[in-house]
Amino acid sequence: MQSKHINVTKRARYYQIGEANSSIKKVWMVFHGYAMLSEFFIKKFEILNDGETLIIAPEALNRFYITEDFSRVGASWMTKLERENDIIENNQYIESLFQKVAKDIGHSNFQLNVLGFSQGSATACRWVFSANNKVNNFIVWAGDIPKDSLTAENKSKWNSLNIFLVFGTKDPLITTDLSLKFQKRISEYKLNFDLVEYDGDHRIFPKVLKEVSEKF
Repeated sequence: MQSKHINVTKRARYYQIGEANSSIKKVWMVFHGYAMLSEFFIKKFEILNDGETLIIAPEALNRFYITEDFSRVGASWMTKLERENDIIENNQYIESLFQKVAKDIGHSNFQLNVLGFSQGSATACRWVFSANNKVNNFIVWAGDIPKDSLTAENKSKWNSLNIFLVFGTKDPLITTDLSLKFQKRISEYKLNFDLVEYDGDHRIFPKVLKEVSEKF
């Protein structure tokens, strides 16, 4: 038995808030977490809609049922199976989407903000470091920065970013111990970041999101 691969074309879905035109001053690329759909995830970002901001929420390419009665569907960015291929395909997909959005805007004079939530944090991070786009602000919300991005060759780009780590003090998935280990690892890498903690669980809270955005 042999494992082989072929390239195929896949139709990807994304959601957006705002219109891509010349009046755009800020672009947000926002990445949902495990078992979520961008259709619902993006609603948390409506608070940023000011007529000059464009929010883009790519949806992960792998979907599955998340309830026993098959009533709800979620998506996942990757699993341990075919991990490297998923990373490559995610980067290509997101970069293709971003270039389309930039072309529709018609200029490059906009602030680019990238937010990854939970599992989406690693996907967002890998895209940021696989492309040459100028990212202004990078927000890791209830997630992690993958070790493969904490390399010597990436250090200069990390230093060019404003980095925000956002954690809920009542998050059952991100315990205090996990958070401290994560902060220790990136501190040893000498990564400068702002830590934002909020009184809540494993969710995007629009009020906290707005407060973070006002720090830019």
